[in-house]
Amino acid sequence: MPSEILNLTAQIVISHASMTALTPKELIAEIKTIHDVLVSLESEVVVPEPEPIVTRQRKPRKVKMKESPEAKAVENEEGLPVGDPDYMEFMESREG
Repeated sequence: MPSEILNLTAQIVISHASMTALTPKELIAEIKTIHDVLVSLESEVVVPEPEPIVTRQRKPRKVKMKESPEAKAVENEEGLPVGDPDYMEFMESREG
């Protein structure tokens, strides 16, 4: 039968993890921290504060857009405009 400290640790971690996104390393660190605090409260021994977990901020990737040869060929091609012929006719009639 699990101890009361283990049950309390599980309840606290489940409650916090349900509202906060945690990585597996952060989750393990939190379980250990909470368990140590509860054990210290039971034995009235103060546990030193754990070192904070440092997570790296990811930098967004810079992507240089390249135009495909097919797109360049269509862009350079002269001739009929691309699009619905009926729409193009309508637009020409509106221009005067």
